Amino acid sequence: MNDLNLSAQRDPRLAAVPLYETVEEVQADLAPRFLALRIRTVLDVPRDLVVTADGDMLRRAILNLSLNAIEAMPAGGELVVTAYAGRSSVELEIADSGPGLSEEVRRRAFEPFFTTKSTGTGLGLAVVNRVAEVHGGDVTAANCPEGGAAFTIRLPRRSFEAAA
Repeated sequence: MNDLNLSAQRDPRLAAVPLYETVEEVQADLAPRFLALRIRTVLDVPRDLVVTADGDMLRRAILNLSLNAIEAMPAGGELVVTAYAGRSSVELEIADSGPGLSEEVRRRAFEPFFTTKSTGTGLGLAVVNRVAEVHGGDVTAANCPEGGAAFTIRLPRRSFEAAA
């Protein structure tokens, strides 16, 4: 499914989605790129965290954020995926060790068709934003204190369930 299809209006098809397995699957698909670009990956996602979400939509959001991280680190680096189940929300963060975001890019990152790439469509982060919104949440972009950028998908706790 491409970004243009996913950006079309459709309601999420909710199901129990094992978050760790979904993240691990996306990272495994991208492993050849990580290896070629000398990008080390770190997964800090609870293995028992199950989210109530549209699995295809969530996978696309994780893929888009991971691809952006790869593009931010052409000379290698580190990609860290973390998840945290809090009292009122669950957060999934994908952070890279690239150059970080300018203020304009951070402010406009989720606008459809906004891109800093000569060949980009500007839909990748807009799709991530839409996925978060249709699940009742949001996504934010920030610079990491130690350098690099972090994108955090935050969804209301009612949209997630910790597996028993």
